[in-house]
Amino acid sequence: MKSLSRHLIPFLFLSTASALPAQEVLNWGDFELCNDCGIEITELVRLGDADGPGIIEGGSPMVVWSEDLGYLYFPLGGSMIKIFDHEGTFVREIGGEGDGPGEFRSIIDVEVIDGRIAVLDGAKRAVVILSPAGEYLARHGYEFVPGRISSAGRGRIVVTSTNTWSRDVDQPLHLMDLTSGATTLEFGAANAGAEKTDADRRFIGMVRGSVVSRAGTVWWGSIRTPAVQEWSLEGELVRDFDGELPWFPELSDWPDLAKEPPGTLLEGLALDPEDRLWMLVVTADAAWDEVELGVAHDEAVVPTGSGDDAEDSRLDVFDLRERRHVGRYVWDESSGVMLDRGGAPAVAVLEYSDAMVPQIVVYGVGAGGR
Repeated sequence: MKSLSRHLIPFLFLSTASALPAQEVLNWGDFELCNDCGIEITELVRLGDADGPGIIEGGSPMVVWSEDLGYLYFPLGGSMIKIFDHEGTFVREIGGEGDGPGEFRSIIDVEVIDGRIAVLDGAKRAVVILSPAGEYLARHGYEFVPGRISSAGRGRIVVTSTNTWSRDVDQPLHLMDLTSGATTLEFGAANAGAEKTDADRRFIGMVRGSVVSRAGTVWWGSIRTPAVQEWSLEGELVRDFDGELPWFPELSDWPDLAKEPPGTLLEGLALDPEDRLWMLVVTADAAWDEVELGVAHDEAVVPTGSGDDAEDSRLDVFDLRERRHVGRYVWDESSGVMLDRGGAPAVAVLEYSDAMVPQIVVYGVGAGGR
């Protein structure tokens, strides 16, 4: 399935909050669900000009936020980073394709840490450090299959990653020191060492982590199920969620799109300051069966450019204190990604203006459902 390519890259971020409780084991079945409840969203900013260097390019747009720089946009797997200010005005472009200092082959993630830009290059298996102006500062090799990154404080980052060549469920969270480049801790899997099933191996390496969490913790989960976990940066399990959600149908293997809808897949997690868990997924569009399919490797696939017709981005918000599903919002686009806006989660979606200009629109969420 063409639009599934973005899910091959593990996803991670984290941020701030309060003291950690004792380990909790929870089940989604204990939550009051309201699939008919909507949540209010607010447009925060639009990125992308009609022409010139500020145009949005690439089929899998990614965006991160920095208090100092504003918004950093990059196409997943690309080589350039475009910086927009907090009002959405284009500022400058950094990077470039190549193997020289400050050049990239396949950008997986970007994060601004302690006034420096950390760029994870999947092709080079390295974290490259740039100045805010884009000048090369340092490079650290990364021995694992690279995933998304985020600041963990004290000059450290966390990378969500899984060893795709192993038959075992590996520790997906890697704590890395940016000064030395050393990975100081591998953690995060309560079932480390468990053998994967054939269906699991179809989704090896597909894990997602939290864009925002409490200070000293990070969430993660496999993209195939709503089972998620919160871990401390000391490698201890804090909260473990299991059970089923009705919008996650059972996915035993790669869906045959000629007969069944695309499966629901986890795209991102975030914990906001009110202890509400945000869960962003990509799920089947109501009219998925009207899409004219193509064929690749003897399998039905969604053709390039038709992903939004087959899939939607869906955001669900859960109040963890009240054990209540606040509600959901659905975008008629499959491009949704989460980002951290200074401790507050947000969702960025690729949309088109009335003049058909591609733009990244960043949305926040109101205080409750409606």
